[in-house]
Amino acid sequence: MREASTIRERLKYYSDFLWGMTEKEIKARYKRAVFGFLWILLNPLMQMIIIGAIFSYFIKVPNYFLFLFVGLLAWQFFSLSLTKVTPSIVYERNLLVKAKFPIEAIPISIILSNFLHMIISYIIFLPILFFTVKLTMASLLLTITALIWLLLLTIGLGLLTASLNVRYRDVNFFIQTTIILWFYATPILYDSTIVSEKLFPFFALNPLTSIFEILHYSLLNQGRIDIKILAANLSLSLIIIMLGVLIFRKMHKFFVDWL
Repeated sequence: MREASTIRERLKYYSDFLWGMTEKEIKARYKRAVFGFLWILLNPLMQMIIIGAIFSYFIKVPNYFLFLFVGLLAWQFFSLSLTKVTPSIVYERNLLVKAKFPIEAIPISIILSNFLHMIISYIIFLPILFFTVKLTMASLLLTITALIWLLLLTIGLGLLTASLNVRYRDVNFFIQTTIILWFYATPILYDSTIVSEKLFPFFALNPLTSIFEILHYSLLNQGRIDIKILAANLSLSLIIIMLGVLIFRKMHKFFVDWL
């Protein structure tokens, strides 16, 4: 009983600390910003208008602007989280030296803050979809599944890049470059059904492929979900998540020395 009570106390301390860090990140993000939380919609909305105005002439996808917006909301979460999380431990070097706390809370709190913003964005966006697409409980559950998958993948990848960046600072520059190419390699601007069958197997190497395909399919009934690609993406995601956790646990004891 005493051991169980100790575990509960530790879990409560960890959850309270993590939420405190997340809340701090949320408040800091929009400090002195006139539009505040509106930016969670304004950024993808402006991207949708600009990108849609250009690519709608070349890519023939039904409801193209809605199609873009669904993908851009999720992409904004992933790209912003990864680019901000990768150098996060290096930026918090003073905190690491002065205090003892669960270091993983630094990258995870950033990701959770961005995830909360993304969820709010989708909730605000849902009424528009109800007028254009027939949403069912099954489609909403499928959407939630895809978003949880995206969250876990981002945490795993974030822990991996944040850890490696403490030891090798080139990782941050690599991520900044890769994230641009990754955007075009993910079915956000285009529907995978228009991609050549010869190229489609390469999407198995991109763990984001099935996540965005599920989002488009569940919310707009567009795109396709290939079982083989889905299995490959899921397997790769699990490897990345486990690798991220293992690398972080192995390297975190040396962070202070490397900083």
